[in-house]
Amino acid sequence: MTRDHYNILDITPSLKKNWTVLVQVLEVGHVQETNNKSEYRRLLFTDSQGTRVTALIYEFHLTHFKNTFEPYRRYSVSNANLIKAQTRFLVSSYPHSWSLNKLTLVEPHPEIDPPVLPCHFEFTPFNQLYRFADEENYQSIRVVVVRCLPSEQGEDPSNRFSRRDIVIVNEEKKLMILTLWGSLDQKEGRELEQKIDDVPMIFAMRVKVTTFYGLSLSTKGASAILINPPVTAELQLKAWYNENRSEIQELLNKESYKDVDLLLPYPQEPDILPIATAIERLKNGKPTWMRGNLRLQHEDNTFTHTVCANCLKSIGADVTWIITCNFCKKESEVEIRSRAIVEINDGTASIRTSIASPDLEKFIPFTPQEVKDAEEKGTNIYNIISSSIDKSSVVAFVRSYTTSHQRKSTTRYVIVKAHKTKDNNLIEGSGAQETDLKPRPTVQEAMKAECYEQSRKDTQLQVQPLKEIAGSTDGAVTQIKETDQHKPEEKEIVTVTPDIILKPHEIKQEALKRASNQQTQKRSQSEFHPLKEVHGSTVGAPRPTKRTK
Repeated sequence: MTRDHYNILDITPSLKKNWTVLVQVLEVGHVQETNNKSEYRRLLFTDSQGTRVTALIYEFHLTHFKNTFEPYRRYSVSNANLIKAQTRFLVSSYPHSWSLNKLTLVEPHPEIDPPVLPCHFEFTPFNQLYRFADEENYQSIRVVVVRCLPSEQGEDPSNRFSRRDIVIVNEEKKLMILTLWGSLDQKEGRELEQKIDDVPMIFAMRVKVTTFYGLSLSTKGASAILINPPVTAELQLKAWYNENRSEIQELLNKESYKDVDLLLPYPQEPDILPIATAIERLKNGKPTWMRGNLRLQHEDNTFTHTVCANCLKSIGADVTWIITCNFCKKESEVEIRSRAIVEINDGTASIRTSIASPDLEKFIPFTPQEVKDAEEKGTNIYNIISSSIDKSSVVAFVRSYTTSHQRKSTTRYVIVKAHKTKDNNLIEGSGAQETDLKPRPTVQEAMKAECYEQSRKDTQLQVQPLKEIAGSTDGAVTQIKETDQHKPEEKEIVTVTPDIILKPHEIKQEALKRASNQQTQKRSQSEFHPLKEVHGSTVGAPRPTKRTK
């Protein structure tokens, strides 16, 4: 007797007879644990109409179906138990899930190759992923895998784990890191490693967007990786990759998947929120774009720290060392990074956040190594850094994180990406873009300029007889010393340029010595002094005598 086959939507509690549905396997999940430590496996089926249903296998039934289901194959499933699905677990308009047990009849459908998947897929473009960063709102993507890094083993206080980074690219020609964890690394990650020469296409379903590397992706317990799924031609990426292979290879060689400028470009105007609004989002752990003026905060004893070159976590190590990082567990070099605490203010509110390399170098005239060298020599460069940062305008992508100390939690903020904008004032209207930065002066030039300016001010305050002549060139301060009270046209010119001002106290001593000599000369000269003119100004003129008719 032939059986009637139904569609998924036909299977309801009101159906009082035996039923069979021909389903195609979309996903075969890995064994996981519930909060009660009960084991289960999740599968995802679709019928010929494209309707999806979740199928669950619990505990001792797992062994019975251990090797039954293969991705993309079709099976006739009969008389599974129906479970009312919670709204957050719905995968289609069908309101139920199925539970499979030893009594559930599952028969492979006889065919050589599985047909094209009939269901519809929705994917998030890479340029929209930042909207979901660090949220539990997982996204699905369609990509090509261009590099598969080795699997790494690690452990935390509760268990051992494995992980693997793969480099993916989509039709936007943006490269990004996707991290596979646990069973997804051990099974799908190993399969991708074996197929990497063929550049496999994957559908990464329900993955988390993170701010690691600026922006990256990571699998979670509910994630699935569909490798080379049988889909229609418009969903295939093989031909597109072959057309753009050389360009993608160049981006891969440059490791553009770590380039935050590419991963987080200047945002659209509607995405930039007032800081008062942004703070509310940050309280819920949602990174946000904001705009405002910067001001350096007086909190830093040092502007540099050393980090693991791989995960960028702070580490106490010398830059000449090769370390095994405490955090990422990888062998890595050590880098010097600059960082500072700044305030961003847009008039609606202000927020105190940290900014670090490489974004900090857009606002200050020093590299991290130059900052470290200055600090080790005891040179105070705070004023230079402060004057460079203060009042600069920035559009920044800011995230929040929580630290604990002595059982007290503190929320802190960090700039993931900063774009220095054209104005030094708040920008109004749309279409603002990142500024074209001028060539940065060297640390020697910046320090000489600061030192020169300070010595000039000190000389003006302490040495009154020295007069500054207007119109000096090349940053030189030209000063006149009176050498002969009776011969005003004879002048000794003293030129001091920034190139020789390295120690302000030496300039001060020389100026004071000259001033002392002048006072001695004045006391030895006659009571009346001829009029001296310096560029039209009257200097040292005698009191006029009264004329008689």
